[in-house]
Amino acid sequence: MEVIARVLGGALIGMVCTFIFYFIPLINSIAPLLGGLLGGYYADGGSGGGLKTGVLMTVFMIIPGFILGGFLGSILRDAPVLGGLVTASAFIITIVIVAHTAVVGIIGSVIGAILAERGTV
Repeated sequence: MEVIARVLGGALIGMVCTFIFYFIPLINSIAPLLGGLLGGYYADGGSGGGLKTGVLMTVFMIIPGFILGGFLGSILRDAPVLGGLVTASAFIITIVIVAHTAVVGIIGSVIGAILAERGTV
């Protein structure tokens, strides 16, 4: 039961850190790597625990992404030119951001969990 709590906590820490790092210029391109690294290090479950943490972090990042994209699309839907473009591209942009977060975040999470397991940091 403690392992599940550590993985869940690591995923939440990774999501929050990734979200914060996305707002820092020049760091935002590696934000999922840093967030995943911190979340995986906290989870401390080896490569399997890091993978679980990274996947769960991705699931947690999908939810606000689609809510924000849907909200923005519904607000601007009736705008003459910009509305159709934003509504159509909100889904695609969200998928690209989530894919970037997923791949890089899972890699960072596995690296962080391996580092925590070896006790090198």
